[in-house]
Amino acid sequence: KRSLYLLVADSRKEQPHLDYWLNVVELFSENSPLLLIKNELNDRPVQIDESQLRGRFDNFQASFATNLGNPRGRVEVENIIKSIKYHISQLPHIGTEFPKTWIKIRAILEQDNRNYISLDEYFKICDKNGVTQGNSGDGRLTLSQFLHDLGVILHFQDDKKSLLYKTIILNPNWGTDAIYKVLDNNRVKTNLGKFTDGDVSKIWQDSQYNNMQGELLELMSKFKLCYPINNSNNTYIAPQLLDSNPLQYQWNISENLFLRYEYDFIPKGILTRFIVEMHHCIDEPKVWRSGVILKRDHTFAEVIETYHRREIKIRLSGTNKRGLLEVITDKLDEIHHSYERLRVKKMIPCNCAVCKNSQNPHFYDLDKLRQRMANNKPNVECEQPPYNEVNILSLIDDTIGREKLLEKEQEGEARINYNIYGSRVEINPVRGAMEEHQDKQIQVKSAWANGSFYLFVFVVVVAGIGFLGNQLSFPVFCVLVIAGVLLVPIIGALQLKQDERVQDETFLELMKMAIAQLPLIGNMLGKVLNPSDNSQEEEQ
Repeated sequence: KRSLYLLVADSRKEQPHLDYWLNVVELFSENSPLLLIKNELNDRPVQIDESQLRGRFDNFQASFATNLGNPRGRVEVENIIKSIKYHISQLPHIGTEFPKTWIKIRAILEQDNRNYISLDEYFKICDKNGVTQGNSGDGRLTLSQFLHDLGVILHFQDDKKSLLYKTIILNPNWGTDAIYKVLDNNRVKTNLGKFTDGDVSKIWQDSQYNNMQGELLELMSKFKLCYPINNSNNTYIAPQLLDSNPLQYQWNISENLFLRYEYDFIPKGILTRFIVEMHHCIDEPKVWRSGVILKRDHTFAEVIETYHRREIKIRLSGTNKRGLLEVITDKLDEIHHSYERLRVKKMIPCNCAVCKNSQNPHFYDLDKLRQRMANNKPNVECEQPPYNEVNILSLIDDTIGREKLLEKEQEGEARINYNIYGSRVEINPVRGAMEEHQDKQIQVKSAWANGSFYLFVFVVVVAGIGFLGNQLSFPVFCVLVIAGVLLVPIIGALQLKQDERVQDETFLELMKMAIAQLPLIGNMLGKVLNPSDNSQEEEQ
């Protein structure tokens, strides 16, 4: 944030990671400007499709071709420096006026050669230079947060009981170097990321780390680079050093619940961060670099990242699958929201007869399902044979639960209302969000709706036909029988229509289906009611 990025591409190398770094800058920087420097050694041009990159990345500002290995490069570097100065001057915080006391305290901290000081000492510096605790808030903490955001110092204020809250790290590189001394240690690598308090005491034996082991371990945890092993005192795991191959484990494939995330671009570190955040649920030792088995409430969850496919798969088995899935998706969604422009799809499985007990069900994009609901399309077709239609709300209920979609809408937004299984669902057609109302029961407009009315009609029709059988000629009697058979389903459909439990289109379909079941006359009337079918037969 509040930065200018320079990306250097070298003509001696292919550019397989160029796209990765452009995506990383876009995700982490809130659209900070980026300059591309093409270092054309031996005057060999760097082959890059810049027009395509400009179309994909709004923050790609300019590119410069140079050769940093000869005098020509020195001239072109001057142009690069001018562009750098210009784009820095355009950053939103440049030119913002700050109190002179802030500038003075920043200078004092930057000139201090120590790696860290206590919070109390920092407060004394602030008090001495005119930044104090006021009625509207503590100006000293406001300043430390500002300097933390700029990267001048490190001060974490989210937990006032933590060691890092009581410490101001004046030299961020000191903390970073200490962390990499652990991650680059051969013993830690050999142990696949496992280390103990005894290990870090040896690694951080220099005098500059005296009495700071707790703070540095907390700093590693804050950066999501390690976590303590459950029920194991003073032992930690750095998940990025875990074995890349999963352990062998058994899995119950009966009645599994699935969910999947698909990414346009997946930054490295999402799963390792998830593992650190969820370490209290890990079913030790079932964790590896690209996957983890979680356990909670007699339920197991398998979470696996497939980086080259840009996806994370979730599979659950046990008695409380929905509950554990909610915990997992809440944490992953929280991680996703920490990225500025991460484009990710949440995919939920089909629950049709073919897919319900399959280990490879068809998946639907949740946002597209919401769009279908917003456009009054309550069903969707499975893409696996025989292409069954499934109800969208049932898909959502079986996976994440419709309560996840019940969002409070802003006033004045257009809404669509319709009834599904006795629940009134309001949908915002723009955002696709839903609100459900179950307080009103279906209003039945007839005292006969419990079914006795239809039994009475059926008995009357049969008795009437029996009575008239000896009174009428045979052709008239046949017409009467047909009319009697049609009468009962038509009255039932009319009752459903009156109770508003079917829409106009559904009512007409019921009529067509009832008529189509009649011998002889059903075929004749079917051609009249479905002319499109006739035209298809003629074409064939």
